[in-house]
Amino acid sequence: MRNLVTGLLIMPTLLWAAPTDELLSKLQKLESMKGEFEQMVLDQGGTHMQEAEGEFQVARGNRFYWSTEMPFEQLAVSDGNTVWVYDQDLEQVVVRPLSQDLGQTPALLFGGKPADVAEAFTISERSREAERITYRLKPKGKDPLFDQLDVTFQGDQPSSMRLQDALGQQTVIDFRDLTVNSGIDDSLFNFVPPEGTDVIQQQQ
Repeated sequence: MRNLVTGLLIMPTLLWAAPTDELLSKLQKLESMKGEFEQMVLDQGGTHMQEAEGEFQVARGNRFYWSTEMPFEQLAVSDGNTVWVYDQDLEQVVVRPLSQDLGQTPALLFGGKPADVAEAFTISERSREAERITYRLKPKGKDPLFDQLDVTFQGDQPSSMRLQDALGQQTVIDFRDLTVNSGIDDSLFNFVPPEGTDVIQQQQ
């Protein structure tokens, strides 16, 4: 009887841990990835509010290069310590320290340390259909940028992200033509503002 009771007490913990271990295993395999993205912003009722598309590259060490091409050009670059957000039309770049809070910077999900993901989020399985699995991540920290994040994998490759804020607004990012672990030139993550650009320094 004692073994049965112990088993019943342990079982919920094992069930809870499985999605976390599974997601961390997938993230551990991603040293880098690059491709194209389509992004949609939806209001609480599901109405399209904004659309964008572009290309991105992400690498371990909290480094990313996120270039929005449509409907306007904007570039966000991080070398793991600093973030540059460059607006070509305004000839302006905003420079600030990179927040290590994953609840504030969801791009770090793929470029940060997988172990940090388990510390920053409560992780559960939202849906599973063959090799297509969606995990739901809820931030543990204070004042997160979003209330929940759903990340979908097709096998071991990410296929989409869906973020929802406290007002029910959702941002959906679909990845296309994804290439993983192919190597990325480190110089891509060091942004040098073009001559004549207005540089605005921000504190964290």
